[in-house]
Amino acid sequence: MVSYDIIDADRKLYSFGLTSVHNSYKFYSTSNETSLRAYTSGVRMGIIDAEKYPLKEFLRHDENIFQDIYKEYLSLNVTSPLNYEEWLIMNNFGILPDTQESLFERKISKRSTADNKRRFVNTVKKGDILITGRGIGGLVGHAAIMTTDYWVLEMPGGPGWENGIKSNNRQISKHAWFDEHKSDWTTVYRCGRADAAHEAAVWADHTYYNPTGGATKTKHITYKITTDIWSTNPSYCSKLVIQAYYFGTGKKKVIRDLSIAGRIIVPTTIPSYFLSPYTLINKGKY
Repeated sequence: MVSYDIIDADRKLYSFGLTSVHNSYKFYSTSNETSLRAYTSGVRMGIIDAEKYPLKEFLRHDENIFQDIYKEYLSLNVTSPLNYEEWLIMNNFGILPDTQESLFERKISKRSTADNKRRFVNTVKKGDILITGRGIGGLVGHAAIMTTDYWVLEMPGGPGWENGIKSNNRQISKHAWFDEHKSDWTTVYRCGRADAAHEAAVWADHTYYNPTGGATKTKHITYKITTDIWSTNPSYCSKLVIQAYYFGTGKKKVIRDLSIAGRIIVPTTIPSYFLSPYTLINKGKY
């Protein structure tokens, strides 16, 4: 429980700087101190825009979302695991880097759900990348790729993820995707070059669903988060997406060198992997 007035806290954050904010708060538990220190680091590093992602929102997500996902991360038995602040930084605090908006922003919109769905299904196309909230297995967020203008390919994870989930890869319609994620925002990203988007979608479909492009699933991929970014089985959601654009686009320099990239691909950082002129274009959130 935090013993300060949240609105006043945010006001001080803007007016007096982070140090005075940190010194002016009294906390009842060490976990609250850790949370404030993490938020402060995020602002200092430029990851968090305090106006777009106020402290009160971060603390709500910290308590209801991040702490539980971090416990999942620790259960991976990673050698020299990251501390909580480092883990939040790795996950970009659940913030999309181009908009600096949280994946967990409350879904308050003037659009009706039906109108929002109509806009979504009319927007997405082959090769588009979908990023939404929550996540599983120690990763913040979830990602998928459109293999056609209609079908979404994903690895949703689920119970038992820590031991591996067999045959977790699946394709669902864009209508079903929206229905499953209608309570959260889905941000749609489009590759800056249509040819690369087409090639990535085909590779993903053939590698993670059916080598002939057929409607029947013949590839059975185990969901498991590992530091091996090269193998296709096992795999997980964001690894699938980046691999599609890395392996599926031939000699095109679409994705930065994965051999020097982080060994776990985090959904919120997907846009940062793309190189010009293939930089992702944000087509909106739905």
